Amino acid sequence: MNKSYFVLIIFILTFYSCKSDTQKDLQTKNAVPTNIFQLKELNTTQIQSFDKSKTVVLIPGGILEEHGPFLPSFTDGYWNEKLTDTIAKAIAKRKDWNVLIFPTIPLGNSGANDVGMKYSFPGTYTVRFETLRALFMDIATELGEQKFKNLFIIHGHGAPNHQRALDQTADYFNDTYHGKMVNLMGLNPIILNWFDAPKTLQQQKEDGFTIHAGMAETSSMLYLVPHLVDSNYKQATPFTGNTMEELIEIGKSPQWKGYFGSQRIATSQYGQDAWSRNSKMITQYVLDILDNKINLDTVVRFGNYSKQSKIDVMLDSLSLKEEQKRKEKQLSWLKKRGLK
Repeated sequence: MNKSYFVLIIFILTFYSCKSDTQKDLQTKNAVPTNIFQLKELNTTQIQSFDKSKTVVLIPGGILEEHGPFLPSFTDGYWNEKLTDTIAKAIAKRKDWNVLIFPTIPLGNSGANDVGMKYSFPGTYTVRFETLRALFMDIATELGEQKFKNLFIIHGHGAPNHQRALDQTADYFNDTYHGKMVNLMGLNPIILNWFDAPKTLQQQKEDGFTIHAGMAETSSMLYLVPHLVDSNYKQATPFTGNTMEELIEIGKSPQWKGYFGSQRIATSQYGQDAWSRNSKMITQYVLDILDNKINLDTVVRFGNYSKQSKIDVMLDSLSLKEEQKRKEKQLSWLKKRGLK
């Protein structure tokens, strides 16, 4: 064996040894902490074994709601799932604490298409207010009967009625089981900063008063799930309004595509900046709640805050009237079949 051949062999062995060590380091870095559990994967014995006083149940949600022609209908859900994972890892750093992650519930109330009184819109598949509340109350009851005490609903969606249903669920659990259930995204300090990061004056002017699928939300999807964003968003026509009244008129228009503001000025960098700011703030909020550093009785809720707006109250009322029509249609069919 000549010297050059020997040196080549040593180089190859060293290279693969270093590569193997690097892969191990990455695996360790990206590994899920051993005290984070997917509830759907556990059996009865495993679930019974948890110390309920030091176990946090995270319940992510994700409304199926139209976000226009360029964003996925599960846009809110992708953000909620990512936040759930981030919060879980933060809690898991605490000694002797465990985190159980409930399967994502892809149901919510009142899509953004309600703003323009278009109660049926491709991509939106909602449930009635009372259905959403009953669903989460049933889950809360099951968890309460099993002695779980610390629950967080992570279900970001900007409809006031949606958040009220989840607020009432949390209140029911806390009154009934004397635990700590929190509708996290229903807290005003959190939801009012959702997707938010500083904008330039020009960006603010073009995006306007946007409440749905504009620059910020499009940017968040470009950062979190870029493969699900249609590249034609770069040519998207802005639907810019400066007041809620203007957005209602935009939403009523036959030309409305399902978003407000400007999608074409969205960037992955803005989405990353907003995510970094939001996730850090929200995660710390959760940890402070667990440490009893925040008195939730003094925190303003979005569902209550929005009642100050006559326009929001009017839209919520119209949405509930539409839901009542759907309920009556369903009950009528059941009655005809003798199933009521």
